[in-house]
Formats: sequence, structure tokens, C-alpha cells
Amino acid sequence: MVLRPDAQPAHADNAFVPAWEAVARAEKTGSAKYHLVRQPDHARVSGDIAEQLAIAGAPPVDNDIVRGISLHDEGWKDFDNGSERLSATPAAYSDENVALSGVGKPLSFLEIKAGDFLRAWRGSIDSAEAVAPIAALIVSGHFCRLGEFGIGMAAYSEDDARSVREFLACEEQRQCRLLRQQNRSQSEVQYWTDVLQFCDLLSLYLCCGSKQSVEFPQPIGPKGETIRLQVQDAAFVLSPALSAKEVELSIQARPYPAETGGSSITIRWRVR
Repeated sequence: MVLRPDAQPAHADNAFVPAWEAVARAEKTGSAKYHLVRQPDHARVSGDIAEQLAIAGAPPVDNDIVRGISLHDEGWKDFDNGSERLSATPAAYSDENVALSGVGKPLSFLEIKAGDFLRAWRGSIDSAEAVAPIAALIVSGHFCRLGEFGIGMAAYSEDDARSVREFLACEEQRQCRLLRQQNRSQSEVQYWTDVLQFCDLLSLYLCCGSKQSVEFPQPIGPKGETIRLQVQDAAFVLSPALSAKEVELSIQARPYPAETGGSSITIRWRVR
């Protein structure tokens, strides 16, 4: 689940920070109320972003790329709707099947243990593979990068690190097989994986409710420059621009705690 706390962390308006840092701060913020975004829904916003990209000098985004990006968190569906319970992550459950920490805070995707997130990662890659080899290649590459980063940061327990290494070995075999089933080079696959990770991070930033000025690590700009974002007149403005026009995006989010007679709300953004 992606958490959107009503009480957003304080920040300096004009100081640019890494986009991932802004997302992590929002996910860790305690709040009396939240809006909860299911990860498959966040991934669909990522795909909507990808569909609108028009980067000078870059290859056009095709439908298989968009669908792969849109499905990159599909493996979280049953966890986020409560039909499947977390088994490796300590959690209590609310009456609405929301996974909670020991202090009653909804669990963010950042707090899920390897025994659960690896199931979600594999399910997401399998969903993408049903679309096209390139879709699975970029989704697999995305999660392999996350796993390698976690190991490099010593973020896992010894047992979890072992499980992540096993996942990486299996995905290396899958990627070798999938590369032979399509005609893109390894460098092209890496580029589209960068695009997925940019769209993923931008969507997470929007969904978590941050308004902080941020910069993105993925080198997908027209000249490989750092992409920055600032909020200006209620619009989220990218520099350099990555699409030819302003893009309108939206998502459904549900309140927590659930309100009597309350229902999901639609959150909308303008990005240019």
C-alpha cells in the first residue's frame, strides 16, 4: 500500500531533494488520517505517465512498454485488497482488511519483508510476461535493481538477503530467455527499465501527497540531464519537459480510518 498522510512532513519550499527521499519521508510520517492507494492502481498511473512521454531523441513508447509499466505492481493486488494476508511481515488487520503495524499505523510498501515482497515481485513479473517479453524484461530489471540496492545497503536480514539473492539468480535466467524472444538490445532494455523506474517514482511521489521540490536519478532527459520537479500554481512542473502538453492524471484512494458513510476519493494532478 502507498500511504498518503493527511499530515505531510514539513519541508523547505525551494530546496531540491532526491524524489525517493521525499516519498520515504511521507511513507514514514505518522498521521491521524491517511488515504490509501493500492499499488496496482499506482502502477497504472505510472503507465499513464509513460504513455504521454515525448522525449526528444528517444525511441517512441510502444504499447508493450506502457502495459508492462502499468502492470509492474500487479503482484500486490491480493495483499492490498486484503484477500491475501501478509505472512512474513508482522501485521494486525483492521475490520476493513488494512494491514497495520504494532502501533496501528497502516503498513507502507516500504515496511514489507522479503518473504512477502518477493511473492509480489514474482507475481508482477509473471503478469508482465503474459503481455510481452519486453514488458517482463523491464519489470524484472526493475525489481532486480531494487533487490541489488537492498543487498548493497545491508537492508535485509541474513535470511532475507539469501532469499533475495535466490530471486536475482532466477530472474537472471528468466531475462536471458526473454532477451532471445525479442529484438531489443541489452542497452535498449536498460533504457526502458530506466523509463519504468522514472514513471514509478513520479507516480509514487504524486500518490504520497508530497509537494516538495525533487530531482530524479533516472537519466532519461533529452540530453541525459537531471530531471527536476516543482509545484507551480497547483501543477507539477518537470524540467526539462518530457511531454508535449500538460497531462491530467487521477487515482482512487480510500480513507483510513474508514469514515461512516465515507468512500474512496478521486485525487487528480496536472503534470507538465
